[in-house]
Amino acid sequence: MGPRRARILGMEISIEDPIAVLARERFGLKYLFPYQRLVVANVLDAEPGLDPDFAESLQPAEGKVPENEKELRQIVLLPTGFGKSLCFQLPALLIEGPTIVVYPLLALMSDQKRRLDELGIDSAILKGGQTARERIEALDAIKSKKAKIVITNPETLRNPELSRDLAKLEPGHIAIDEAHCVSEWGESFRPAYLELGETLKILGSKAISAFTATASPPVLEAIGRHLFRSETYRIVSGDADRPNLSYSVEPTLSRMRTLERLLLTTPKPALVFCSSREGTEISAESLARRLGIAEIRFYHAGLTREEKRRIEEWFYASDSGILVTTCAYGMGVDKKNIRSVIHMDAPGSIEAYLQEAGRAGRDGLASRASLIIGPDEETRATKESDASRRARRNAIVTYARSLEGCRREALLQLLGSPLSGPCSGCDLCEGKRPVEEGLAEISAIVKANPRRFNAERMAAFLMGARQLEPPCCAASASLSGWRKEDVEEAIAATIKKGILRAADTGPWKGLTEAAHARSVDHLFARILGALGAGSGRSGGFGGFPRARSFFAPARQKGAGFTVHETHVSEKGPDEEHRESRADNAKIGKY
Repeated sequence: MGPRRARILGMEISIEDPIAVLARERFGLKYLFPYQRLVVANVLDAEPGLDPDFAESLQPAEGKVPENEKELRQIVLLPTGFGKSLCFQLPALLIEGPTIVVYPLLALMSDQKRRLDELGIDSAILKGGQTARERIEALDAIKSKKAKIVITNPETLRNPELSRDLAKLEPGHIAIDEAHCVSEWGESFRPAYLELGETLKILGSKAISAFTATASPPVLEAIGRHLFRSETYRIVSGDADRPNLSYSVEPTLSRMRTLERLLLTTPKPALVFCSSREGTEISAESLARRLGIAEIRFYHAGLTREEKRRIEEWFYASDSGILVTTCAYGMGVDKKNIRSVIHMDAPGSIEAYLQEAGRAGRDGLASRASLIIGPDEETRATKESDASRRARRNAIVTYARSLEGCRREALLQLLGSPLSGPCSGCDLCEGKRPVEEGLAEISAIVKANPRRFNAERMAAFLMGARQLEPPCCAASASLSGWRKEDVEEAIAATIKKGILRAADTGPWKGLTEAAHARSVDHLFARILGALGAGSGRSGGFGGFPRARSFFAPARQKGAGFTVHETHVSEKGPDEEHRESRADNAKIGKY
């Protein structure tokens, strides 16, 4: 089957959706409920061999943080009739290892076997009272991968020899159905349920899901305690739409500049998601320095358990804290009053974004979810070797780049669910058209002064450096409130986006100019329109006159600068940086 065509925010895009295709072709379903999609995506993302860029794309939502962030531990709360079985049946056909499904009753096991047979999906039953021949036939079917789903119960899995045999087959997913039995029966007359957590460790699956339709907070706590012990688990439940969340996208030329601006105005407490562990540490230090506040910490799975505990306790008690984290931060501290969630770059999928953005406003009060989108997001998507993952990443980039329609409607549409009512808050529905901060100023200085500045000297003029001669030109000092590294990063981004170019030969070598004069004129007009500008003098920008007779600066050999993108670095900081971090006791550690 070819790719699915979808119209998102006024743009038609092609999305190859293997989940929807499989649901239609093997299960006869025209669509999936949003949270069915989320649960399935969680299982698929935990599959071993995931691309390194996705190593932190999972978002633990409850419990304590695991040492291996790719492991999935989730409790799924879906009412009767919402298709819980599909959440483990469908991914079983896509992942490599067998899926083990644990039921409390023999009748449920037989019913599940019957349904799978009707769907033409081979399965194997492992239960007490089987003959040696029946057990061997079942194991042979699993080893040969003829049977993708194994149906069993806690008492059977408690057999040490059987659990070791199954562990050798490397289960891809273990699903515990009717998981409330762990609490309701395990603590009374089914002790095998209380031992199930130890059995799960022996089986060694990367993905474990507990499904139930009814569970009070004490039952949820018991399920997590008995099944997952001290490991992180997330809870998947409720409606995909969060009316109290307001969604926005912030296109950027300098991520740290945009993040700093958002945190100066956004309500606290705030979560900032980074795509790497090093990024959390470097970003937290930079924010502490820029904002001049002490209530900033970083958090990731590389910290010790004691460090994690201290940071969780600090953030839980804080009403104004900022926590910079990978997806490792969960809701073990159950912090309901997070007012803002900011992503420094796009996560790997719409499902991942909604789950992480959903950390905000769990108390039902108005909260914000902002996605910072840089010029390199499309490049990251093209590096995905797997077509399905590439399509999922492209979908969120398309969502972020679009300037028409409704953010909330687009997010739900990408999950296969329509928006049931009017949008309760997004930047597009509020009439905002996001434009990269600083793009108008950089475009203006190049438009007015083509081939006059190299990148370093342009940055100095934009910042209004006093030591320069001549002292001013069109758009001089228009970014005077920016930091040098942010201006330099923004200029580099405009060159990377193809808006500007630096000549590499001839007498203008190293000097910047518009990459395509006509397209830049059109872009400049669009930017001014979006910003509501145009009150400046004719021929200039923001009241600055056009430059007249100043000479272009002399070319400097090796002129250039370093682009500061360390917040997404995959390499650790150097020793000097490590020492300076250790000296800052206010960040990350006590």
